[in-house]
Amino acid sequence: MDFKNKKCEICGEKAEIFLFGKFLCKNEKCIEEAKKLSMARHKLRVVAIGSTNPVKIEAVKEGFEKVLGAVEVVGVDVISGVSSHPIGLEETYLGALNRAKNAFEKVQCTYAVGIEAGLIKVGEHYIDIHVCVVFDGIRETVGLSQGFEYPKIVAEKVLEGIEGGKIAEKISGIKDIGKNIGLIGYLTDNNITRKDLCRDSVIMALIPRMMKNAHLY
Repeated sequence: MDFKNKKCEICGEKAEIFLFGKFLCKNEKCIEEAKKLSMARHKLRVVAIGSTNPVKIEAVKEGFEKVLGAVEVVGVDVISGVSSHPIGLEETYLGALNRAKNAFEKVQCTYAVGIEAGLIKVGEHYIDIHVCVVFDGIRETVGLSQGFEYPKIVAEKVLEGIEGGKIAEKISGIKDIGKNIGLIGYLTDNNITRKDLCRDSVIMALIPRMMKNAHLY
């Protein structure tokens, strides 16, 4: 982010960080004041998520409330701009970024979130990951979930252009599994579900936005 000619909106000194929707210096009093103003302005900060998938919506709510406190989450249907099942980290990241930015344009919010699942190749294996992008109108922060090896039979079909969720439904017998426990939930007997992966990616993306970490980013 370019801080050239930017001044702290609390004290007027040179701005070095962007937090709570304001350009700020690194003075703790200014950061705390900006936090108070933000909380006073919004009883509940609105967070938009570029998806209407209930799993993603709940994951965003849980992730934000664990890190930044209570929020109102609004799910909105947007275009990801990538394939139905992205291959490679770059395409997966781009899908998450597009979802976040498109959601920000549709909803009046403090933050907008995009979560995209994709496959990355590690050796001869394909690993499923979720990438989360949190966008505030100026900067983006990024996080990833845990990854797990996709079953070979599913990965092969995805590489042929078939959506992984459709194959997972056939294997598990669970309709709309992507809006439920996900393939990971089926494979782990619900010890880890898709919501867990989505929530973890959200928390990872929020690390740079934690007040104690602001000066590091």
